[in-house]
Amino acid sequence: MVALLLCILSNIGIFVCFRLFKVFNLNTLQAIVFNYVTCVATGIIFLKDKSALYAVSWSTDWVIIGAILGGVFIGTFYLMARTTQIFSMTVSSIASKMSLMIPVLMSLFVLGIQSKQYSSLNYVGMALAILAILLSSLKGKKIETVHVPGLSIFLPIAVFLLSGLIDSVINFTNFKYLSPETEPIFPIIIFSSASIIGLGSIMLGKNRIAFKNVIWGVVLGVVNYFSIYFLLRSLSHFKNDGAIFYPLLNVGIILIAALVSVLFFKEKLSRINLLGLILAISSIVLISYQELKLIFE
Repeated sequence: MVALLLCILSNIGIFVCFRLFKVFNLNTLQAIVFNYVTCVATGIIFLKDKSALYAVSWSTDWVIIGAILGGVFIGTFYLMARTTQIFSMTVSSIASKMSLMIPVLMSLFVLGIQSKQYSSLNYVGMALAILAILLSSLKGKKIETVHVPGLSIFLPIAVFLLSGLIDSVINFTNFKYLSPETEPIFPIIIFSSASIIGLGSIMLGKNRIAFKNVIWGVVLGVVNYFSIYFLLRSLSHFKNDGAIFYPLLNVGIILIAALVSVLFFKEKLSRINLLGLILAISSIVLISYQELKLIFE
């Protein structure tokens, strides 16, 4: 559970960094690229057995998966940015958060992973988690969009599918291929691939690199690396049971992010948002009530 809490806090750290990007008027693409470079450096620094890097074979299945995921990471970030620009931040946020349904369904019906015997209360908790994420993400009385030209209507669908694909593939890889020795190397492979693609895009764009973008990219990179590192650790703790883990992770992020937003960014929550937070707490209790009973017995 400690790894889950650290995973949640790492994700909140990413949220805070992105908020500060706007405050300091940063070039988001440059900061994101140097974030990935920092992720690689951070992973190597904190890798206990550095000789394990030399033993990695590029023909290994999990290495190939990690390299491909690096490109998916960059592509998903870009599509989320375009979705925000064409539709709204609300649409982009809901599309990415609701994607938890994909790894949940994959864990249940494809991988067939169950870390415990599910009860009807557990399933109700999973359903409430999805509703809680939707309600807590809504801003204003309605979702505002502009006129959508051509195929742009498919952008939110792409964000939804790719975000869910990333979580599903990470869960699948951790379940089928990774060992305690290779688990910390997997994020390094992902971020190395993303770094190469990102640096290539900057060089092709021929934009001048600002020092402040590099600094904040470094800050984001340290936090981002540990978000994936603790994600893998948490999945292992939950025996790769995505149906239990991903709802807990997402509602945990929502609850703490809401607290940080209110206390530090002075955001106001609507009644719908508050209802979503109440449902989020309820879903956590229902999903993990067996474990909670053991604590209080």
